[in-house]
Amino acid sequence: MEDSRVSVPKVRKSGPAKTSRRPRLPAAFKHGAFASVEMLPWEDPAAYEQLRQEFLEELEPEGALQQECVQDILLATWRKHRVRERRKVEARAVLLKPENRVFDQRPDPLFETDLERTKYLITKHSEKVPDPPRDDYERLLHLSCWLALDSNPKFVELLVGMLPEEYDVHLQTSVPRDKFEEPHHWIIAIKKEIDGVLLPRVRERRPDPDGYLAAAAELLASEKMLEDLGVEERLDAQIDRALRRLFWLKTQKNLDRQSKQKLVDGKVS
Repeated sequence: MEDSRVSVPKVRKSGPAKTSRRPRLPAAFKHGAFASVEMLPWEDPAAYEQLRQEFLEELEPEGALQQECVQDILLATWRKHRVRERRKVEARAVLLKPENRVFDQRPDPLFETDLERTKYLITKHSEKVPDPPRDDYERLLHLSCWLALDSNPKFVELLVGMLPEEYDVHLQTSVPRDKFEEPHHWIIAIKKEIDGVLLPRVRERRPDPDGYLAAAAELLASEKMLEDLGVEERLDAQIDRALRRLFWLKTQKNLDRQSKQKLVDGKVS
């Protein structure tokens, strides 16, 4: 009697343990499995569900064990997507650092005098000396922000001539100095051409890679790349194990069907 009493609780303990591991069945992860994959607030449940449906259609699991394998493949694949999305988020975070946000900057207004412009810059910017221009957009932006109605025309011509040839030629052609009677009219035209034509044109292009070498070096650091590759390799190994188990289960089920069919055929004959 004592042995039978001891064996009873063992059976009862094993029952709940099995059921507690069952949320991986398809009926459970239509909605509840989002908790098992630990869906993050910004992740798309619809994309997860679509991926699940694609795996179910492609792998066609039969029974709880095969469904378990498909769920393991789904979770590992989703986490691989998450690793890649994290990489994209890190890239955006680096590019949004203050030193890499030059394309978010807009030109200052045109001032009457250099003194007004200087006062404005003192109130707007910190005392930190700005880095030298690193790409075409920033060169044009610096020139636009420097202009004032009483700027020395010869100095303006010098600065325009120091721009990359594309923008120098454009300004010389679109707003030539000899087209304007008054210097300040010419300066206004240069300001409008830079702000309204050249800066938008440059914004539409991809940034100069040389301007983002530091950001690229941070993103492509060998230790980060190796870490991500290691995570993806472990997830790939998990997927491979689940696929091998799934195909083994399918093979066993097919062999079982064939053996049962032979028995039926033998009895019929």
